[in-house]
Amino acid sequence: MKFILFLLFFISESIIAQSIDTLSLKKQLSIIFERDQKSRTRGDSAAFMQEIDRSNLKQIEKIIAQYGWPGKSFVGKPGNTTIFLVIQHSELSVQEKYLPLLQASVAANESDPGSLALMQDRILMQQGKKQIYGSQIERDSLTGGWKIYPIEDEMHVDQRRAKIKLETIEEYARRFGIQYVPPKNN
Repeated sequence: MKFILFLLFFISESIIAQSIDTLSLKKQLSIIFERDQKSRTRGDSAAFMQEIDRSNLKQIEKIIAQYGWPGKSFVGKPGNTTIFLVIQHSELSVQEKYLPLLQASVAANESDPGSLALMQDRILMQQGKKQIYGSQIERDSLTGGWKIYPIEDEMHVDQRRAKIKLETIEEYARRFGIQYVPPKNN
């Protein structure tokens, strides 16, 4: 009987420790998210964006090394989004390194397919190739405004976007002040 009580106590303590670790990890990811977004949305830390990104990446790589790509069921949707954002804001080689883990996480329904689309498009753009989902924008050298980076098979981009529950390319472009003009049928 004492052994059973000890075993129950040990198992309970183990479960509590795991939930505390998860809570701690979620808190850490929340702090990382705040730093990541603050450097992109507020001028006071924008000058330090590269330093902040490097620091965030070191922490995220430690987390991925320990747990793999943390899915929504492990760290919640906000934590999972934070993992994606830090990798998305990293160099091409880092994005390419972690792309298979994100793909596996999406296949297991543990990450958002929209995150994968953004990552794939960002990688293609940095490789000088056309994007698939139209998620990446760039400065227009003629007007100085924003424009959608070139899209592969642009006629069917909204069909691809709909499959992963993204808004139409026209709606997306509007959020950036871009007037999207669909290609003409030939």
